[in-house]
Parts: sequence; C-alpha cells; structure tokens
Amino acid sequence: MTDKLLNEIKEIYPFTPCDAPEFDAFNLAGMDFTTQGWKAEGLGQVSLMKASGMGGTMGMTSLIVNPLDIDAPLFNLDVISLPGKKMLYMELYDTLLTARRNEGLFAAIRDEYADITDIPGKPCWYDDIRYGASVTKCAGAGREGRLNELISRFGEEYLNLLKDARCCDPAAKKEKADAYRDGLLAHGGPATDAFLKVWGKEKTGKLFKEVLFG
Repeated sequence: MTDKLLNEIKEIYPFTPCDAPEFDAFNLAGMDFTTQGWKAEGLGQVSLMKASGMGGTMGMTSLIVNPLDIDAPLFNLDVISLPGKKMLYMELYDTLLTARRNEGLFAAIRDEYADITDIPGKPCWYDDIRYGASVTKCAGAGREGRLNELISRFGEEYLNLLKDARCCDPAAKKEKADAYRDGLLAHGGPATDAFLKVWGKEKTGKLFKEVLFG
C-alpha cells in the first residue's frame, strides 16, 4: 500500500531524485536499508525507506511527505512486518503556517477501524504537534486486508488535503518543518533512536537533510 500511495503522489507532482548515493543502500544494526528521496515540484520533499532483517522475516517500509511548497501537514507512514503480525504508524504533524489544523475527517476514518488493536503510545516531545487523529495499529495474521484498507482510505484523504492546500512561502514553511526534523535529531524518536545510537547526530542529520526530510 505504501508503494501505491507513493505512485499516486508521483502522478500529481513531478519528481526529481535527490543525489545522495551514500544512503542508497546500507546496513544498520543488522538490518539492510535502501532509501530514496525526491524533490516534488509544487509539493516539497518525499522519501521512501525500506529495511529487512532477521533472515527476511522482518521488514519495514517508511514513506515521508514533507510539504514545503504548500501549507499542509507533514505525513509519516511506517509499516513494520513481523512473523504473524503487521504494525502501522500513520501520523500527521502540524508544520502549518496559517492553514487551519483540521483532523475531523482523519479521525472519522481512524474510528471506523477501532476493531484493529491500537498500539499504546508513550509521552513524547512532539505530542503537541502530532495530530490526535494519527493511527498506530497492530494487525494479526489474516487482518492485513483490513489494515491495507485503512492505509488506503487515510492516504486518499491526505492526497485530497494536498490538492486543496494553498501555496505558501517555501522558506518560512521549511523553517517550520525543520523544527520537527531537528527535534528528532536532538530528542530522538522511535525510528530515529537506532540511527542516533549507531551513527550519531552528524551522519543521521545528513540522511535526514539530504534524503528523508529535505
């Protein structure tokens, strides 16, 4: 479903690949990673990161959409596959300049999938900008279809939001978005901590700035 959403974004916005061969493929903490980043004309930065490990029994795909040309929230989608289950982190972050933060439609979609087990969250430094309508789910074997349906509907609503978003000052928007990116480097996060532990802040920051967030 992540690739499907990425292709739908590519159909709307012209993509130019980022030149960061250092991060095309690498190994970190026993996991094999590949990353791709693009400048999306009229949108901002888009990136895809994939990882596999444990003899192929564990996989992770992460899609980040960081709108820098339009006044829309940052979107982060992580799908983690483990034996017998899939975990989903689908989150929106308030990097808005003047646009109204509207969570209603996303919350309504989330609530329709209350039958999929929620993953309990812990207090984090970014809680004030993370949308309450964000989704964290764990689906057992046989429930992948239901989880994919949730990803599809939430993703389509985000695409609609992008289409309706207004153009904004890219410099001011990037400053707002960079505060979240740099906050991850300073304070960490679930997906960031492993990079900081192995690589440190400088190299992790290079990955974040050249590929993942722009």
